[in-house]
Amino acid sequence: MAKKRLKEREKRKPPVVRAGKGQSVRIRLVLLLFLLIYAGIAARLIMFQIDPDLRFADEELKHIGEISIQRPRGDIVDRNGRILATDRTVPSLWVDPSEVDDPNAMVHYLMARLGFDEADVYERVTRTKANGDRMRFVWLKQRMTDAEAARLGDINDAPEPEALHIQNEYLRYYPEGELAAQTLGFVNGKGQGEGIEGQYDKYLHSEDGRRVARVDGSKRRNMLGYWTLQYEPPSGGDRVQLTLDSTMQRSLELKLDQALSFSEASRAMGILMDSHTGDILALATRPAFDPNRYMEFEAAARKNRAVMDLFEPGSAFKIVTAAAALELGLLSPDDKIDCMGGRFNPYGRPISDTHILNVAPFSECFAVSSNIAIVKVASLIGPDRLEEWIQRFGFGKRSALGLSGESAGIFRPQEQWSRLSMGSLPMGQEIAVNILQLARAFSVIANGGYLVEPTLVKEIVSSEGDVVFRTQKAERKRILSEETARTMRELCYRVVSHGGTGSLAAIPEYRVGGKTGTAQIAPYNENRYTAVFAGFAPLANPRLTCVIVVHEPMIGRHYGGLVCGPVFKGVMRAALVQLNVTQDPMSAEDWRGVVAGEQGMGELANLVLPLLEPDAFEEDLDGLELIPAQEDKTHAGPRMPDFGGMTKREAKALGVSLGLPWDPQGAGRVLRQEPAAGTLLQEVRLCKLVFSNG
Repeated sequence: MAKKRLKEREKRKPPVVRAGKGQSVRIRLVLLLFLLIYAGIAARLIMFQIDPDLRFADEELKHIGEISIQRPRGDIVDRNGRILATDRTVPSLWVDPSEVDDPNAMVHYLMARLGFDEADVYERVTRTKANGDRMRFVWLKQRMTDAEAARLGDINDAPEPEALHIQNEYLRYYPEGELAAQTLGFVNGKGQGEGIEGQYDKYLHSEDGRRVARVDGSKRRNMLGYWTLQYEPPSGGDRVQLTLDSTMQRSLELKLDQALSFSEASRAMGILMDSHTGDILALATRPAFDPNRYMEFEAAARKNRAVMDLFEPGSAFKIVTAAAALELGLLSPDDKIDCMGGRFNPYGRPISDTHILNVAPFSECFAVSSNIAIVKVASLIGPDRLEEWIQRFGFGKRSALGLSGESAGIFRPQEQWSRLSMGSLPMGQEIAVNILQLARAFSVIANGGYLVEPTLVKEIVSSEGDVVFRTQKAERKRILSEETARTMRELCYRVVSHGGTGSLAAIPEYRVGGKTGTAQIAPYNENRYTAVFAGFAPLANPRLTCVIVVHEPMIGRHYGGLVCGPVFKGVMRAALVQLNVTQDPMSAEDWRGVVAGEQGMGELANLVLPLLEPDAFEEDLDGLELIPAQEDKTHAGPRMPDFGGMTKREAKALGVSLGLPWDPQGAGRVLRQEPAAGTLLQEVRLCKLVFSNG
């Protein structure tokens, strides 16, 4: 039965039809055709990638746009994050000449609002390419002021508003105006900077990014943000943080301006520095300029004189000679020196002290700035060691600050010294320094004997928040023992105490140490001087060092203590109070309602006197003893100054500084005085002054 059912099933299957020879050929031809079509499509696609059809590419580009992604130049901020320099956006106006159908109407519209020259603006709104087609972009007014933008008004009111466009651009802006202007510098229209702006341009400068995307079909070709084809982010624009403190900077500049007004000087500069770290808290040059309007000022006004200008330090330099002698064990503060009645002629050159001393302790000689004493002390040190110590204090070489134009100063090697040099260098002549070097030297005394490097930039932070640069503090180098530094601090305190040349710098709440200086400016036959005061505070634990320099004070009493001392006092006191430094008050004996005491009387000796030929009276200092065999124990004390030729303002200032009751008669300049110049001050009860029209 099974075999029978199997045979019946096979009979019911349809018959197998086999293709003939002709039909098989047709099938192969169809398959080949399809393969050729696909191969052609693939080849075309490959050709588009390798050598696209230019007409297709041009058409595609009409639907693709590119914009730059701007990033502002990096900010410059002070140590507390207060912005000193930044970029702000300002409107700029441009025109699309291809959209201008009525040039005359557009010209009159722009002339009425922005005062454009008719021919110039007409050329801009009709400008064409080389092939004769109208251009698509021409600047009309870049970086408009607020007043110009207000006059322009709404560009939708223009005859053909679709042709005008406002584009925001970045403009460098200094929100504090003149504050620290010479230090910050400025950025010109080409993006080139000076000062900090130039020195750290590689961090501050930013590079635009770009975005390529499809655009819509409108005339303005608006970018389709969701269809970005290519993106390159902007770079640069790092933030530079300085060590400056804006409040202290403003205080310094204000006091320097007051000094210029009082002394009728040509310029002034100052620095306030952390004695231990070298951080510069304030650095100023006056007169200043406004970097927002830098084009209106001459190059000389933009010069950072605080690091570029050199000056003779005068008696302020005596700390080097004194510190060297103390460190070498050649001298103690109590050792007596014969100052020979204020007149000495070593090496064929006369040296004088206006504050007359005979035999006195070195501490007193230092307090009243005796040139004779310091020259005798230098003779004990000798030229070899004196040269070494000047170099040890960092004079004659640039600091690590690295600001553009910073000078190394002028200090000649010993082989170039003359026979007069040992009578000049100890009291700050035949050497030129900048204010950074002097601040660094006084910081050695303040911080216990370490030479520190000034620092102006704290760190640089990228736009992404990463620290890309941080000033690495070099290991401090000890050049003085703590004991010598402490002794020098006490000597410098005597300078600002009652009777010292720097008593106008004294602060009752904080003991101050410092040194005055007054140096004549070459050529020496002219009455031109540089007044200096350098010091530190508080004496118990010095935190800050400050140096004030006033160039060419025109008043009669042009001394460092009188001109610069009050500036130092105001700046230092404000800074110490701001830092909440524990008070270190002066004693009643040292203060005594401190005025200038014998202020300025020891400073005249800093002046370069006419050089004399060697004569029979020349004294040789080789092996000189500080006191001759027969000691003169007389010490007359401070004497009445010569008021002759002073104005009433100058005479009053000096009289007040000396604590003298005075009786002025008339006006003009002093013709006569009573008592006469040279009278012991302790014998003066009333100072009578007769002026020229009295």
